Amino acid sequence: MKVKLFLISLLLGVTTLTLSAQETVAPQAGTKPVYKTTFERGTAADHWFLTLQGGVGAQFLEGNEEKPFADRLQMSYSLSLGKYHTPSFATRLNLVGAQAHTYYKVGNDVMNYESSFVGAHYDFMFDMINHFSRYNAKRVFHIIPFAGVGYNLKFNKAFEDLHHTAAIDAGLQLQFRLGRRADLVIEGKAIYNNFNFTMNRCPRSIAWNPNAYNGLYGALTAGFNFRMGGVEWTEVVPMDYDLINDLNGQISSLRAENAELSKRPVACPECPEVVQPTTTEVMSDKTILFKFDSYRIDKNQMITLYNVSEYVKEHNTPILVIGYTDTTGDANYNLGLSERRAKAVTNALINDFGVSADMITTQWEGATDKLFDTKAWNRVVIIRSK
Repeated sequence: MKVKLFLISLLLGVTTLTLSAQETVAPQAGTKPVYKTTFERGTAADHWFLTLQGGVGAQFLEGNEEKPFADRLQMSYSLSLGKYHTPSFATRLNLVGAQAHTYYKVGNDVMNYESSFVGAHYDFMFDMINHFSRYNAKRVFHIIPFAGVGYNLKFNKAFEDLHHTAAIDAGLQLQFRLGRRADLVIEGKAIYNNFNFTMNRCPRSIAWNPNAYNGLYGALTAGFNFRMGGVEWTEVVPMDYDLINDLNGQISSLRAENAELSKRPVACPECPEVVQPTTTEVMSDKTILFKFDSYRIDKNQMITLYNVSEYVKEHNTPILVIGYTDTTGDANYNLGLSERRAKAVTNALINDFGVSADMITTQWEGATDKLFDTKAWNRVVIIRSK
């Protein structure tokens, strides 16, 4: 009975160790929509943008209806500084300046009281395309509704009549990607300021409507958006399955070596001593994986770089660092990306782990699909003995 229990326990132990060393299937990054994905926030200097726009606008007042709509259009300008807090949510400070002429009727004549206004608004922006789609740093088209609160100041040419009010604004921005750091934007906006405008005096000695400055202002503008700091977002992967699989593989290899060593005799007096031939130390290939379109080294890859650095310093063995990408995208861009990945690994070995630059040769090969059958695994830097 004891023998049976011992055999059963041994079988369960072996089964558990075998299962723990089996490869776990890693989830691919970028497969879920943004609202179901967690991203790194980056530094305080990342994900800022500056937007410059110009266009036309008009007031929608009762007296202004005496004029044709095209004649009521005046110039409108805006300057915005903002920051994206996630790929789909941003806030901005929007400064607006515009002509806002007010028309009134005297007899059969329609008179124009020339006035202007400036305003500052704090807007909340929501990128609908990014929110409900998978994250793509190169997406061309974005639909971004926004809304906010602010304060407006209205005045005439001579600054004789100054009026101020709290305001709310809302609108829709269409964004078209021109490059990594620039976009073309088209924006429609409405500003409602019917809160506390009051007339201080009656200009030009007319019977002035005390609500002449109140109501709705609409504008249509276009311009350019410029992104500053870090642009791309990095998805947070809760667990690095590639690292786990690599460690499990090393554990399985060590177990096999230990089992082989246990079969050898402790001593063999009758056997003559065998002189082992001198061999050159050769390090097995090491891999550093990268996320899509990125040359940033993940923290959980640093253990591999540490092991490489210790090996090089202990055995004084020169190494070769070779960068690759997968076959997605333009070949020239991929060649440059593979160069940046290879140099990032080289710089980390030198600056972070103290490897002499004379011991490292850096190369880059661009796109490949020949290293691994899994496409994502070809976004890699391979380190091997030279």
